[in-house]
Amino acid sequence: MTRAVFLDRGLPRAEPGDVVEVAAAVAHHVRVSRIAAEEEFDLVDGTGQRLRSVLAELAATEAALVDEARTGPRGRTGRRGSRGQADAPLAVRVLEVTTEYPGAPELVLVQALAKGDRDEQAVEAATEMGVDRIIPWAAARSIAAWPAHKEEKQASRWRSLLDSATQQSRRALAPELEPLARGGRILERLRPTDHVLVLHEDSHDHLVDELEDLAGDARVSRIVCVVGPEGGISPEELDDFRAAGARTVLLGPTVLRASSAGPAAIALAQAALGRWRSPLE
Repeated sequence: MTRAVFLDRGLPRAEPGDVVEVAAAVAHHVRVSRIAAEEEFDLVDGTGQRLRSVLAELAATEAALVDEARTGPRGRTGRRGSRGQADAPLAVRVLEVTTEYPGAPELVLVQALAKGDRDEQAVEAATEMGVDRIIPWAAARSIAAWPAHKEEKQASRWRSLLDSATQQSRRALAPELEPLARGGRILERLRPTDHVLVLHEDSHDHLVDELEDLAGDARVSRIVCVVGPEGGISPEELDDFRAAGARTVLLGPTVLRASSAGPAAIALAQAALGRWRSPLE
């Protein structure tokens, strides 16, 4: 079984043998996971650093907190010690440091806002599939909306989802989340070296065929998969994407929901690029 992974955005740069202190919230997560004294686990910072670690020897202050949590401040079990222990920092000893780098080309998901949390399901699953960058998109037919006064709150919610999915999938690199793109301004996020694929049920070209043609093409810096909302991408938006050089592609013989189309596309891209295959000897 692979080691447990804990994401700490404030993790310092470290070397083997270092003792580092993790954030209180992460320390709490480690404690409730009941990591044993010599059990190895990984700390990641979301930018590619991975620290294979074990719990460091308990400091005197933490040992006192543990004792108090067991016996209570007056020799009996009490809540005050437990609360103090949960808020206490935690020291870990670093055994090994590795760095993970994003693949080339970068995999980008443009995910239209969708109702019923389907957009959140999509970005969460796409993170597990290994997406590198996510761009939320308020498309013309999006029923869900991010009002300007709630935009940062919604973005924070998505960041939290991405962090949780990063940790769950044991990644050291968390996806980058860009600010919301509204309407036609999504075209401003595209780059000349992008290969943009708009998932659309009326296309006659299949995504797998398109991806096979891209494998090994050094001219492509990013593969951008665009997923529309429940009502689909409007004809005007399709025309704009095509004018910008995008191609419309079909995922397969079935029509997928807004929650599953993006993750499916990222999984197919990973396979086509050879990232989900056994490494060559």
